[in-house]
Amino acid sequence: MSNWKGILRWPLVAVLAVGLAGCDLEVLNPGSIQDADLNTPDLMPILVAGVSAEYNDVQDLLVMEVGRLTDAVAGTGSYGSTQRYRQGIVDNNDTDGYWEQAHEAAWAAGEAWARLEQVLEGAASSDVGAARVFMLMGHAHNRLGENFCDLVYDVGSVQAREVAFDSAIVAFNRAITIGAAAGADADDYVLSAWAGIAQAQLGKAAVGTGSWQAAYDAAQDFFNNGGTEQWFDYAIYHPQANTNYMWNETHGRAEVGVWTTQAQQMHDATGDIRVAYTKCGEWVDTSRPNPDPGMGVDDLGCSSGSGAHQGADGLTAHYRQDKYDDRGSDIPRASGVEMRMIQAEAMLMMGDIDATDGMTYYLNLARASYADPSLPPLAAPAAVGTLDFRDQYPHYAMEGDAEWDAWSMLDAERYATTWIEGKRFFDITRWDHPFLAGGFLAKNVPGADAVPQRVSCLPIPKVECDLNPNVTDSPACG
Repeated sequence: MSNWKGILRWPLVAVLAVGLAGCDLEVLNPGSIQDADLNTPDLMPILVAGVSAEYNDVQDLLVMEVGRLTDAVAGTGSYGSTQRYRQGIVDNNDTDGYWEQAHEAAWAAGEAWARLEQVLEGAASSDVGAARVFMLMGHAHNRLGENFCDLVYDVGSVQAREVAFDSAIVAFNRAITIGAAAGADADDYVLSAWAGIAQAQLGKAAVGTGSWQAAYDAAQDFFNNGGTEQWFDYAIYHPQANTNYMWNETHGRAEVGVWTTQAQQMHDATGDIRVAYTKCGEWVDTSRPNPDPGMGVDDLGCSSGSGAHQGADGLTAHYRQDKYDDRGSDIPRASGVEMRMIQAEAMLMMGDIDATDGMTYYLNLARASYADPSLPPLAAPAAVGTLDFRDQYPHYAMEGDAEWDAWSMLDAERYATTWIEGKRFFDITRWDHPFLAGGFLAKNVPGADAVPQRVSCLPIPKVECDLNPNVTDSPACG
């Protein structure tokens, strides 16, 4: 909830005159405010706050939906979408909201810049709000590139997803330039832009239009310009306004949980603070490694939230995520520890997994920043190896397992570091993660087998197919 600036609400103008004699009341309403009347510098901070609110909806939606579509959380609820998402099934009827909101956030930022130029004129190029607007625009483009199979801008034709990363870099560079001119008040927006460039360069490297060296260098630029591992940039939420969706569906009700996830395994093994959760319910007979839902669930009496002890499907124990433990919990969109993950991945892709200057070194820099005994330094693995997702319990390689290697280490560390931040979909997509090949979490739920190949990205939505005559070449519109 820190530093919440509020949601865009344009003021309504009315004049109320109350007669002092008798009971005569006269209301004079000149109508809605005219567009030209908004062109005052005093209203520009409200305009910028509105752009931030537009972006917040993007991050909020993705945390929940990416969680259910991947191995971040287990779908243990009763929504129709949960039943399909946990099997890895999405079609172009499902993606309207994510598509529209991400495009709307980028568009709102562009419109805000146009208004800032009109109102502030030359001063817009050194305005703190303008730096924030371009930073938000860049992140909206990054979320499009990370999650959609292909893209469309301005009723155009289908384009490859890397165009979103290119657009993001342009926006972030504008944020850096304007922020430098604006001074210290824009420092956090400039740092977020440096971090966003690193995210975009990671995306470009992953899709083959960039390089892993460029991704590494961009993450290092973040640190060269004042960033630290402890720095976080948050999408801001508020308990009375735009509440945190993941909180609603894990504390307010039990639609998703941590049962059977890598988060559960990591926290159970070491107490890893990055993937903290609470057991609100537990199987009556705990002697079986893979409980049968028919065994029943004991209520462990969660002291906050819904107190639900089993999933909303009535078949699974509720293991509640505690990363977002408040209705207004903020959601990271970029962080210093994520920058270390980008550097670690780049080093792995370039063949260096050493603990002194390679992949393991950067993973340990991130772990050390938490200053927590649950995160001691990792030893460098013996081999690069391959990603692992075993169809049994425990289903991930962990340190000490025979399967533990560099890929298992990176997978586990990035998973925990960016857990339920809406970034896991792009991870498992660019790595061609074995989870995509029929992986599943909430087992023993009737009819809950995963499809042989889970969806690896979101399709262009049906509304775009129906209204844009230039996208007939998209597989989603066929």
